[in-house]
Amino acid sequence: MSRLLVVGDPVVALAGGGRDIVDDGALIVEDRQVTALGRREELEERGPFDRVVGSPQHLVMPGFINGHFHSMGAGSPGLFQYVFERMNTRIFRRAQSDEDIRTIILVGLMRAIRGGQTGAVDFNYGNPSLADFGNPPILDAYRTIGMRVALGMVTRDQNIYVHAPDEDFLASLPADLARQVRESTMGYAWPTDDVVASYRRVHAEWDGHDGRLRVILAPDWTPACSDDLYKLNRRLADEYDTGITTHLLETRSEMLFNLETYGKTAMRRLADIGVLGPDVSCAHFVWATDEDIRILADTGAVAVNNPGSNLRLSTGIARARDILDSGAALAFGTDSISFSDVEDFFQELRLALYLQRMPAELEIGRLDSLEVLRRAASSGARAIRQEAALGSLDVGKEADLLVVDKQRLLWPPPKYGSTPILDVLLDRATGADLETVMIAGRIVLDEGRFTTVDEERVLVDFAEAGRERLWVSTEQGRSEAQLASDVEPYVLDFYREWALRPLTPAYTYNARVPPREVR
Repeated sequence: MSRLLVVGDPVVALAGGGRDIVDDGALIVEDRQVTALGRREELEERGPFDRVVGSPQHLVMPGFINGHFHSMGAGSPGLFQYVFERMNTRIFRRAQSDEDIRTIILVGLMRAIRGGQTGAVDFNYGNPSLADFGNPPILDAYRTIGMRVALGMVTRDQNIYVHAPDEDFLASLPADLARQVRESTMGYAWPTDDVVASYRRVHAEWDGHDGRLRVILAPDWTPACSDDLYKLNRRLADEYDTGITTHLLETRSEMLFNLETYGKTAMRRLADIGVLGPDVSCAHFVWATDEDIRILADTGAVAVNNPGSNLRLSTGIARARDILDSGAALAFGTDSISFSDVEDFFQELRLALYLQRMPAELEIGRLDSLEVLRRAASSGARAIRQEAALGSLDVGKEADLLVVDKQRLLWPPPKYGSTPILDVLLDRATGADLETVMIAGRIVLDEGRFTTVDEERVLVDFAEAGRERLWVSTEQGRSEAQLASDVEPYVLDFYREWALRPLTPAYTYNARVPPREVR
């Protein structure tokens, strides 16, 4: 059993009872757990230790939980830029090998760890050409690199092309174009019975592995999932005591689809059919009404804000301040489409917080940094379904932590001497300041170098896969791209009315015309 002393000034433990921030502090980590938290000079006397990690020139804090992630995104070509309804018909089935998938995932996870992430709620659509839809190599990549995951296996059973029955949409296309769509692999809805059978197998083999891996359910999002499918996922989550993650209120069109199809908001719909609870995470949660936020708080479900993705995909700005004020759970995620495409969680969280500084609310200013970090940690732990082990660096919790070098962060001294250290952290820190990452007491990134994988070898394999298989231009690929372009005008026409319908905004940042009365 290893015995480590982890030193930081401060240790941001988020442990409550006056131990949220321990100046000139330290942790004792034995095997995988925190066994002591206190002042450095007191804990140093409890040696010897196998190793001392950090120093008074470092800051120690809990690792970030990425509340919404698509690890397969590392293998997707190009830059993401379209709102999902527009992107949906550009997705075609691709043949891939288990080996290439594992390499893709390792690249994504290396980026995530370098960005401060020690765990993720991973949303996987699956590949029907592979055994168990390609989920085992994903889990094996997490096992190998040492990161935590709640891997969601996706189901969807309606509205493959747009937010309407498939045949209704196909009937709106010219006959020849409709035929081409039917004969193509456009769309990604696999038979529910097959996915459920696969879920049972994958759960039996992987769920609970090393206390780090969970296998959960992922009904895709409200337009693509019937009430019956959501209820099925709820029953399975109860049967296996795992959890559910779903895209929810990601776009304006999704919000209006639920209001027009079901006569109620998306959250009211899911609450009425008994889906929501503390074991459910709701990715994006941008187009949430006041009622939706009340239901979120009442049910204990977790909203996950993905600020970089939301801006890149023209989705909008989540009501993070209102969610926090309601007392509801709020986690943060990158959607694997992070700000600047670097999976830097410091940067992602900073973007989320800056977007809540609204011109009309001068007296409010910044969100409280300690409360943001506390809620992000506890909500992330709930979303990844490991609440008992994570959420703080308190005694008895598992040692998932970051050691941050303060040299650049606080330079030049004493410029930031009168500024609260957590404000400086959230406004200035980047993944480049991150020196060491520990997960379950195991150092996976040691002073900038991975200890669990050969980073250079993985990157070489990834480049080879991309050059020779993943992104090779083929006649089939060119035909599919042309088909997507041919279908796109009909897709945009379908959503146009919803896109232009006037709504009352939650946040206002600027004006199209000056106010009518100016004093």
